[in-house]
Amino acid sequence: MFSIVSIVGFFFDFFEPGGPAHLLPGRPLEQTTTIIRPRGAGFMVCLNLISGAFVTNGGGILTQRPLGQFKVSAGFRDPNTLVCRVRLTDENMDDPIHIQVRGAVLFFA
Repeated sequence: MFSIVSIVGFFFDFFEPGGPAHLLPGRPLEQTTTIIRPRGAGFMVCLNLISGAFVTNGGGILTQRPLGQFKVSAGFRDPNTLVCRVRLTDENMDDPIHIQVRGAVLFFA
């Protein structure tokens, strides 16, 4: 029988302004945050929001075009560093993109 030790929420916000120097097809993007992992606790990373869109006007307006594909993963790099990676696979690299990822880490013992 396991007991929940704690639950810690997280939010990652990726924005790339577009253009050939920024949105290369397949380019991975990464952000990290520090989450103190209780000693000896197991964990599970849960994602409850993944939102991706091509945008204009500095990210404020949705562009009506096919999104293509992107991949999201989240997990611990070391005991206290949560890393979120997104990988863009769309061939149209000229448009700005905005990807948001929200979730929680559940620690148990």
